[in-house]
Amino acid sequence: MDEERLAIDGGEKSVPRLGPFPTKIGRQELLALIDLWEFSPQGRARVREIIKAEPEVQGPHLFRYYNPRPSAVAAAEKAMAELLGVRYCLGVNSCTSALMASYRALGIGAGDEVIVPAYTFFATASTVAASNAVPVIVEVDDSLTIDPEATQKAITARTKAMAVVHMRGAPAQMDAIMDLADRKGLPVVEDVAQSGGGSFGGKRLGSIGTMGCFSFDYYKIVVSGEGGFVATDDEFLYTRAQSWHDTAACWRPDRFASERREGELFCGENYRMGELAGAVAGVQISNTDEMLARYRRAKRRVKEAIEPRPGLSFRRITDDEGDTGICLVMFMPEADTAKRAITALQAEGVPAGGIYDSKVRDWHIYKYWEHILEKKTVAADGLPWSAIPENELPDYSENMCPRTLDLLARSVHVEIEQHYSDEDCEAIARGINKVLCVLLK
Repeated sequence: MDEERLAIDGGEKSVPRLGPFPTKIGRQELLALIDLWEFSPQGRARVREIIKAEPEVQGPHLFRYYNPRPSAVAAAEKAMAELLGVRYCLGVNSCTSALMASYRALGIGAGDEVIVPAYTFFATASTVAASNAVPVIVEVDDSLTIDPEATQKAITARTKAMAVVHMRGAPAQMDAIMDLADRKGLPVVEDVAQSGGGSFGGKRLGSIGTMGCFSFDYYKIVVSGEGGFVATDDEFLYTRAQSWHDTAACWRPDRFASERREGELFCGENYRMGELAGAVAGVQISNTDEMLARYRRAKRRVKEAIEPRPGLSFRRITDDEGDTGICLVMFMPEADTAKRAITALQAEGVPAGGIYDSKVRDWHIYKYWEHILEKKTVAADGLPWSAIPENELPDYSENMCPRTLDLLARSVHVEIEQHYSDEDCEAIARGINKVLCVLLK
């Protein structure tokens, strides 16, 4: 062996070739995925025969970085940015992660406050606390989105951002919110988890504020099973959000260079979107407007067929053209009437439900956020509450937003499905009219 020439000096290689080896993900995993779809037994058997007959099944890479093939996540990010009309879009694993990355990108931390609405999924507020900042909870108005006047009154010297949530498919009052933000010099984080594809004043929700946060979980409008996106026009905020979502890799224009400006390098977490979710998201994004057109048509047919009744009113929609149409919300004159209406509508076969019942815990309503109301902490440092003098902390209580509780208690929520036929819409409206004719005389 001592007499053999090294390959580096022109000798033969000791290991001329390795592989090819099977991919980590292959035939069995593909069959497992196929089983998630509800084929007929005959169709399932044919699909499985085709797959098993293939001599070699090379599986996907499933990781968006270092991928030898074009990344499905990168393609979904590009499609989402084009849909929204923004410069940058980042795929993450949930809207909760999108909110966390956005708050951190904005530099929100200990001693800061972020204003959040009293009606939203808990994540909007919990991620503020997880960022070591204090959530300040304010009322919603009859649009069931954050009240601009209540927001203005809640601003203090510690306020670092406003979180605006477009609840149940409808846009918040973004003209008033952005006017307030401009006057106060505050960033706006749009939580678009429940209103993907909607708009206000001709602009897509999530593209109006400083940063937009989206959910693509299975129960949203545009879905990928699990997943979400961060949207922004600010390159530095995008870079910071990207670093927070995968800080070990330090994704920057030149990832190994010194930071271009202070605040570009820091320790973050891992919220990456996987290739499977990215592939599904890309298809769903391309179909967004077609889906919304069907939702809007169905809602319009139901609502137009509902007869006016004494004491009946509808949720105020801040921009009819921008409403996604995924639900119809009616207000009854009293909470008891709403409960009776819901029970009667369900008996008629109408897909109706309530939003707030004092006996039912719902993480979408501030009253049940005891993690915040009771100022609970994860560690002995007491953060986020310990960063602010106790006498300056918000005065939390279960009844701190009475208008929100009243509106929600009087709400009757009718689900709209994009594939309702004309007959379905007529039947739903007929059931609503039948019940309201008895209850609202």
